[in-house]
Amino acid sequence: MFTKSKEKRELILTKAKDVFVRKGFNRTTMKDIIEECGISRGGIYLYFSSIDEIFIEVINRHNQLTLEKTKNEAQENDNFEIIIDNYFRMQKERLLHMENSLLLSVFEFFIAHKDDPDKDFFSGTTHSLEKTIIEILNYGITAGYVTHNNIHILASNILYCIKGLETQAMTYGVTEEQLEKQFGFYKKLILYKEGISDEK
Repeated sequence: MFTKSKEKRELILTKAKDVFVRKGFNRTTMKDIIEECGISRGGIYLYFSSIDEIFIEVINRHNQLTLEKTKNEAQENDNFEIIIDNYFRMQKERLLHMENSLLLSVFEFFIAHKDDPDKDFFSGTTHSLEKTIIEILNYGITAGYVTHNNIHILASNILYCIKGLETQAMTYGVTEEQLEKQFGFYKKLILYKEGISDEK
């Protein structure tokens, strides 16, 4: 019974993600998600009470899967540069192809909820992104590729770069050349052997 319930919940989240990617947060209704899942209205309300609740769970699940994928890749790949390249390639594809991304929905959700308790959700998603970057850098230290004496400062700088590029992608767009330049710079910074200052 528990397994079946878990599978139904996963189905709802997977299908809801497809709808949010396709329509954005603002234009998605519970009816859209119900139709995408092919289950009854009562069936979906057994698991989720609102679109907001579904969306938050979709994003949390997406972030957790991204972190797990990064960890698995670090364990399976002994070439740290490939891990960095793959991570930045994933970011590049997301920013160049907004039609396949949840980014629009995240921005719309933020605008609709910026003055209520759900704003804590956004600090959580930002922390999740930073945690993924730190995971990569920690592996680089273990593998002997990274010698920076404060990876948290480095991770924060990479995070701010990605967040800035997200805003640019959402407003007037980004080019592949711009992304290559930015991510190329941070790859060099990650691999720089002299380290960076602890000064704030």
